[in-house]
Amino acid sequence: MGRHTTRLTVATIATILAGLAVLAPTVSASATAKAAPAAATHALSLSDIVSKVRAEATTKAEATGECNTVTIRSFANSRLVSAELGYGGGDYAMLRARATAVGPWELYTVCFGSSYDTITSQANGRLVSAELGYGGGDYAMLRARATAVGPWEKFWFASCGSGCVTIRSLANNRLVSAELGYGGGDYAMLRARATALGPWEMFQ
Repeated sequence: MGRHTTRLTVATIATILAGLAVLAPTVSASATAKAAPAAATHALSLSDIVSKVRAEATTKAEATGECNTVTIRSFANSRLVSAELGYGGGDYAMLRARATAVGPWELYTVCFGSSYDTITSQANGRLVSAELGYGGGDYAMLRARATAVGPWEKFWFASCGSGCVTIRSLANNRLVSAELGYGGGDYAMLRARATALGPWEMFQ
């Protein structure tokens, strides 16, 4: 009787251990999944970054070489600037101040230097250019289309008050404007065309 009871106990223990071995990977995977943090992208406003970087540059007296993920918002209509990757031809990746929420097309990388700054669309990895070869109402349109830095890809960010930034094209020395007078798919197109600061030339 005792020997039979012992054999049953060993068998029971073996069964329990086998069950635990099956469950262990499931428990481990579940615990790992819960421990992994969710991926998140945090973008500051352009004005926050410009204020910080330019203040540091005055004390360092040298290029920071700093790059940051930012959103760009027009002061005039409070809309976020989008790179229109759905457009084709010469309008491809036109910058427009038209979005009400942040998505891939509204995220940019801005890099600061001692002599010029650059803007890159994170959606397509292209540098923003001021199209000085365009004419009429499209002159100096901003488009995220360049793969290398040239004169048309060089800008300068400057503070214009609390939470306010200007964007100047160094290629033609003009301030970037959000063309709120345009209609349709050109509404709030960004162009480097202004010689004086007004509401359309203010960003944050």
